[in-house]
Amino acid sequence: MTADRILFVDDEKGVLDAYERLLRKEFYVSVASSGQEGLAAIEEHGPFGVVISDMRMPGMNGAEFLSQVKQKAPDTIRMLLTGYTDLSAAIDAVNEGNIFRFLTKPSSKEVLVEAINIGLKQYHLLTAEKELVKKALSFEHAKATWETTDRCLWDNFEGPTGLPGPSQARQYLAPLLGVCPQYYVVLLKITTLATLEKRYGEGLAGDFLNVTAQFLVQTFQSDDRIFHWGRDVLMVVVQRRMSPAATRTEIDRLTSARREHVMDVNGRSIMITSPITFEMLPVMQFSTFEEMIAAFDTDLSGRF
Repeated sequence: MTADRILFVDDEKGVLDAYERLLRKEFYVSVASSGQEGLAAIEEHGPFGVVISDMRMPGMNGAEFLSQVKQKAPDTIRMLLTGYTDLSAAIDAVNEGNIFRFLTKPSSKEVLVEAINIGLKQYHLLTAEKELVKKALSFEHAKATWETTDRCLWDNFEGPTGLPGPSQARQYLAPLLGVCPQYYVVLLKITTLATLEKRYGEGLAGDFLNVTAQFLVQTFQSDDRIFHWGRDVLMVVVQRRMSPAATRTEIDRLTSARREHVMDVNGRSIMITSPITFEMLPVMQFSTFEEMIAAFDTDLSGRF
């Protein structure tokens, strides 16, 4: 990855050439011959996972340079190469929080490789943590947006059901995928809808779909999210603090609560029984929406 590149900064060209030769098989190495060049490289070609600077350089020394790196790229791991005569300045830089660690000159290849790998590991931890926070904030924003806009669609069946569709489902699930272990996606199939349409017509089938959707909205918890995923398929996103088996048992109970509906057919009231089959998958298991949908049975995951 580009973020795994290493930037060495030293005013001696021979030293920079040596670093490139020494470490090119292990890392993507870039070099700069001054603090100003290093800052420009970060601005134009960053991010860098680790930046290593010599202490003694004309104009801007290594500690000053790394202090500015901290301002420009706070996630980048900063290291200082210093001789024994500069140890006091290096320790001060560490204490001020401007560098991750210092290395004494000369450092062997083994010492450099070990230090860089430790730095990259720290960089990955920092960036991964920020990404999790970003996804969590995005999720909270999506929930707030839903509450103020999309939620009103649940009580306004316009149609075929008035429920949010596949694009809203994708948008709602995006920040949850691979992050939230307590969330599950349930696809519900209304098994007799096609038969009803063939026998009684599209109008009655549509009415039955609406009645079933309204029943499910009232049956599931208020913070569960229901979408009209396919012609005879509804998607429910639920959050449950229980085991997958217990969650599956609850979904089965909810969908079995009322399978008979009284419908008017040419002035006659008839009882229609429509079993609802379902499949459930944990959101945490998938990193993309497409991957999750592909894991469902094709009879359920097919769209309109």
